[in-house]
Order: sequence, then structure tokens, then C-alpha cells
Amino acid sequence: MNQSIPRSLARDSADATALHSPVWREELDAPVRGMREQVPFFYTGAGAVLPLEGLYRGGHAFLMANGPSVKDLDLDPLRRRWVMTLNNGPKTYRGNANCIVDDPSRFSLSIWLDPTIQKFAPMSHFEKPLWDNRLLTTEHGPEQRWAPANLKVGDCPNVVGYRRNEKFHAPRWLTEETINWGNHAKWGGGRSVLLASLRILNVLGFRSVYLLGADFEMSAEKRYHFDEGRTDAAVKGNLSTYAKLQEWLAELQPLFLKSGYHIWNCNERSLLNAFPFMPYEDALERSGLLLGDPERERTDGM
Repeated sequence: MNQSIPRSLARDSADATALHSPVWREELDAPVRGMREQVPFFYTGAGAVLPLEGLYRGGHAFLMANGPSVKDLDLDPLRRRWVMTLNNGPKTYRGNANCIVDDPSRFSLSIWLDPTIQKFAPMSHFEKPLWDNRLLTTEHGPEQRWAPANLKVGDCPNVVGYRRNEKFHAPRWLTEETINWGNHAKWGGGRSVLLASLRILNVLGFRSVYLLGADFEMSAEKRYHFDEGRTDAAVKGNLSTYAKLQEWLAELQPLFLKSGYHIWNCNERSLLNAFPFMPYEDALERSGLLLGDPERERTDGM
């Protein structure tokens, strides 16, 4: 079913020039390809289309944000679930996918080089350099690298490019042809990888998402579930972004529910109140109901 798709209000100029914007259509709840049509959302570094739209149709995903409450969870059961992390989140837990929006040199080279993690990065990042912070084992013992890497994002395995826009508008957020991550400073600011990851999960076809570590608070003592310094100005900036996200996600929630996109917050103490609370243990159980007990199911006679 061909539809008129709303165009983004303010595409990221670097992403927009990295690859020509193709055409697409939508069928039922997920964008699909038609004959001789390209899919606009995901690409390789060489510009080849990656038709990932709807690949996980109806699936369950855990989205691990970076709040310190993650350290209070038993993460071992997540090994049997699909998990997306954000930024340097794989320092704590290496999931199925990782999403970034900021400069790629801020994120560990071990993430970029890990072929088991599918990295979602803006198209304009493919030609950007990386930073080598690896702790390597050598014949002389451990060696801590701390220098520019002789690699770019496009040199790394399992990287998926996407195109951003930088003007939030809730009515078009689920259907526009690029990925919104908030507002540019000239529209009030407030950009976040959390917004981009929620849209990417929706485009991939996930319809049940469980938030971990979406604490929505920060201080000098409470930063992330991994080591990363935060200046007073950075903490203030994060708190300002959290306030904007509260408003935007509350505006999006009725649209999510109408479209069948369900999100739960698994941190009861989280200051994010746009989504209903679900205990982590319940989320683990709910996300695995359709799978049953794979280790004990019958295979003899198949």
C-alpha cells in the first residue's frame, strides 16, 4: 500500500549529503521494499542498502540506557534476550546491538572492532577517525593503548549507517524518513541517543521494548554504569536534556500505543514517567513466553 510519507523537518546536513535520500513505501506496520525501490533507513559504509526494516517484526527488545541502576541488576538472563546498548554501554554488557549519535572517537575501539555487536551510527560518521583505548595482551604483559587509531568507522565490522534529523515533531516522528534524535540548538536544543534508538528499534520491527538504566537523574556521584567523568556543566546539560525528553516521550506515548508500539520502564525509581513500570523479572518472563523452554523441548522425531 503506497502512502505519502512525511519528510523530516530538518535533516542533519552531514548525513543528508553522505547519501542520496531514496524513496520508500509502508505496508501495515513496517516499511518494506518494492520492486526497484531502495530502503531509506540503513546502509553500509559503501552506500549499499541494508534492508533491515521489519526484520524483527513483533519482537521483544531490551534497551539498556546508561544510568547506574543497571549495576543493581542480574544481567546474566539477558544472554537469552535481544539487547541494544547505548554509547559506551558495552563496557558493562555486550548485547546484540549498540547505538550512537555523537562523535565516534568517544566510544571504545573494542566496541567498533567487535563483529558480534551490530553498531548503528549516523551516515556521516563512516569517514570519521576512532580512538584506540584498548587494553591489549602482549608478550610483555598488558598494554594500555591511548592514542588515535589508524581506523575509521567505515573500516570496522557490522556497522549500520542511518540518517538523522534534528527537529522533533511528535505527529511525524514514527513515519518520517530519517531518524530524529531531538532538536538542534536553534530549535531549543536537547538531542539524545535514546530517542534515536527508540525509533531504530521501531523501524527494525520490535513492538515490545523494556527500558533498563533510564534513571533520568545525574549528579557528581550518580553518573553512568561505566566509568566516565562528567563536569558540572555536562551534568547540567544532561539534566536539561532529561527534562526535554520527559516532555517529548510523554507526547509520543499515545502515538506509540495507537501504533502498537509498547514500552515499559523497568526501574521503579526512575524519574522518567512517560512509560508504565514493569519489574525486570516480569520483563524477562514476558519477553520469553513465545520461546517456551528451548533446552527441554522435544526434538526427537522431528
